Amino acid sequence: MTSETDISHGDPSWFAGPGETDLLAWVAILLLVLAIFGLVTLYAAFDRWAEHRAKGTPLAKTIPTLLAIALIYEVFPIEHFSLLLPLSAILIALMADWSRFHSLIGVSTPGHDETAHPDASIAAAPADPVPSDKGSAL
Repeated sequence: MTSETDISHGDPSWFAGPGETDLLAWVAILLLVLAIFGLVTLYAAFDRWAEHRAKGTPLAKTIPTLLAIALIYEVFPIEHFSLLLPLSAILIALMADWSRFHSLIGVSTPGHDETAHPDASIAAAPADPVPSDKGSAL
């Protein structure tokens, strides 16, 4: 008792057979590339804004470094890399901010004597007078 039916299932509309171009796959790849490009562009705009806002703060280099690490972890699957790589980048940025902050503090201390600086005598010296043409005969 087998019954044969003539109803056959057709291929879905999105199916591409062998040797045919899969237009839907190309559209999906294009949308994926555009989404990644948009994400990177938004991160770059935010990084530029954050760097501009962080200028003059103690974490001027650390904040953009943290944003770059967040972008890398979001776009690329780098969980298999060692955690020491981003930690070392963060520590380098922190040390750069720390040294910059302490070098600025050393310049603006109240007990700092600017006349003791070796270049201060050059800046304080009067300019040479312009020689007159009365005594020169060529």
